[in-house]
Amino acid sequence: MAQPLAITAADTEFCEATPEQRELAWKLNGVAWARPVSIETYVAREIHLSEQELTKDGNCKYWVLYLKGYPRQIIASCETTRKEVLISENGVSRGGYGYGIASVYTNPDYRRQGMAATLLRHVQEAMDRDSDLSVLYSDIGRQYYSNLGWHVFPSEEVTLTYIPPTSTSSNETPALQHTQPESIRYLRIEELRNLCDVDKRHLCARFSQIPADGASHVAFMPSFAQMSWQIARAEFVAGKLLNGKSPENRGAITSSGRAWIYWDHDWKSKKLKVLKVVTVMESSPQQRINDIRVLVEAALVEATTWGSGDRVVVEPR
Repeated sequence: MAQPLAITAADTEFCEATPEQRELAWKLNGVAWARPVSIETYVAREIHLSEQELTKDGNCKYWVLYLKGYPRQIIASCETTRKEVLISENGVSRGGYGYGIASVYTNPDYRRQGMAATLLRHVQEAMDRDSDLSVLYSDIGRQYYSNLGWHVFPSEEVTLTYIPPTSTSSNETPALQHTQPESIRYLRIEELRNLCDVDKRHLCARFSQIPADGASHVAFMPSFAQMSWQIARAEFVAGKLLNGKSPENRGAITSSGRAWIYWDHDWKSKKLKVLKVVTVMESSPQQRINDIRVLVEAALVEATTWGSGDRVVVEPR
């Protein structure tokens, strides 16, 4: 491996990326992240995602650290998306704003010199001007971001794999595959906005009941903007990999309307990701268990139908 080009923070400049710098950063990180699509397709996807309800009109900002005097020489980059949050402290709940940080990447030519840390310290200062908090999800362990000031919270991932029942006849089809479970119906994208609003009202009601327990409680607001962004990303990739085909089911809801689930397809990893499971407050514990069971079964059907490796991934967030 080639030695990185030696620089210090004094050799760098930080700014909100210009359109040209954004594309240069995407081409850089696309070398690592674009597969199974080409870098050109990956850049087109990122442009498409920057124009969604969640990200347009400056709601998502793209940041770069570049070599002083050479704005095209990108050293490190990331993006931050501003979202509504709920905060409860000392028994009092209020609304606020928080940032989700994503796509932190350092040009391989400048790694192991603290450049990502330099970038993120600048980003922290920018976020602190108009938000209450920020969050990111690390795939490089806990220590790095903890050293930069983020508190560590465990985020467990559960992977469910469909195992067909043993068939007594070679002509029989496994009961689950391609069969809609009873007691649910599938959701289309046009239904999600109203469900996100219902979820938001229930979350606000829950936060209003949190007692003064000495702890700070935080939740990102459910939003159609977030869900539709996830769907837009999956749809774009599906259009490239599946000859224009794309799933219509965006989740499922129980026939009682007490609970529902949102999901999207991760075509790169061949898995179905559960974005959220919602159960309303009026449900009894046993009702919630039953509702979650049939909703997860619906997700397994979706995974097998679209060849997502028969895997459903639940990431509690």
